[in-house]
This record gives sequence, structure tokens and C-alpha cells, in this order.
Amino acid sequence: MSLGKRLKQVLRKLDLTQVAISQKIGTSNVVINRYIKDKTMPDLNFLNKLATHFNININWLITGEGTMFPTRNVKQFGDRDYYYMPIIDSVSCGSPQEIEAAEPIDHILMDTNSLTGDFNNYFAFFASGNSMEPYISNGDVVIVKQDNEWLHADDRICVVNVEGEVTLKKVKTFMGGQEILLQPFNKDYQPILLDKDRARESLLVGVAVMSIRNL
Repeated sequence: MSLGKRLKQVLRKLDLTQVAISQKIGTSNVVINRYIKDKTMPDLNFLNKLATHFNININWLITGEGTMFPTRNVKQFGDRDYYYMPIIDSVSCGSPQEIEAAEPIDHILMDTNSLTGDFNNYFAFFASGNSMEPYISNGDVVIVKQDNEWLHADDRICVVNVEGEVTLKKVKTFMGGQEILLQPFNKDYQPILLDKDRARESLLVGVAVMSIRNL
């Protein structure tokens, strides 16, 4: 496989167009197109920006050796690569609950084909409580992609830090993210409305991409 084809794989994995990546790293779309079509070899400046902005393994891009993203947590079983994803404490599915530990308390193997972008931007939580039932139950593992853009969270299940405490809820944004509604699925629980002041003080930790039932 050529460098250009590997670069095209990068765009597909990051879910970015040539135009989008050119804007992010300040390189002409025309130049990137020439790289993808193997008409020109990328210069060192482009490679450095790709590594800095997206954590791309430049050795893999040039030679095809190793993995797309430099991480020690990728293990190979058969013909598939699996990411040894850390599970960071638990997230409340009732009232907001402060994360008690930053260190992983467990790990879960995830097929890298099920994840987009840099694997290091993902982490997992154990769900705690039953406010997100029947879709997410107490003890389920929730896979989260780190993201702090509220507009990416609209109508998504997210991990949100509210006044220093963390909760898992479906997010609905209003007024361009200035007001936020945190919705439980279980009707026994009340939604949490964050007005402009509380929304400003709150932080989107990440967007849930899947949950794994703990049987």
C-alpha cells in the first residue's frame, strides 16, 4: 500500500475531508490531494503537523510499519488489532456523582475497527444507577470519545461535568449551546436544566459511542 493510500485511510479514520484537514493544519487542499494521489511526497512540515494535531504515527504513514496511532495499548489477536481501553471509575446514572479516581480501575479490549480517530481519545466508564434504563443499566460499560464541543453533543448520550461532578445523560442544547437540558431515559428521574450561568460553568467530557451490557 502506498503512502497516499495510507493518508486516505487517515482521513477516513478521522472522518475528515481533505478540505477539513487542510483547514486544521494550514496546508492547501490541492497539496494534500497531490499527496493522496502519490504525485508528491509530503514534506517534513506537513508530517510534523499531522503528528501534532492528530497523533498520527509518521513511521506507519511513511513505511506502513506499526499502527496508525502510536500507542502501547494496541494488541493483535489473529488478523485484528484490539485497543486495551482504560475504564475510569463509574459515571452516575442517577444524580451527578464525582469521579473518585483518575487512575484506571479496569480495562476492556475494543476492536480498533469499531473506533474512529485516535484511540487515545477514548475511555470507558462503568454506569452507576438506573436513570438511563432500559438502554443503559447499572454496571454496563459505556465507551466515550472525548469531546468538549456542546454542538457535537446535541441529541447524544454524553458524560457531563456539572459543578465538579460527573453524570451520564442525553443532552439537548438550546440557543447554540447556551442552555442545556440533561435528560434521563427512566421517567422516574427528572431532567436537569442548565441555564446560561450553569451551562457556562459545566463541561462536556465526551460523547458516548456505545455501551456494553454487563451480564
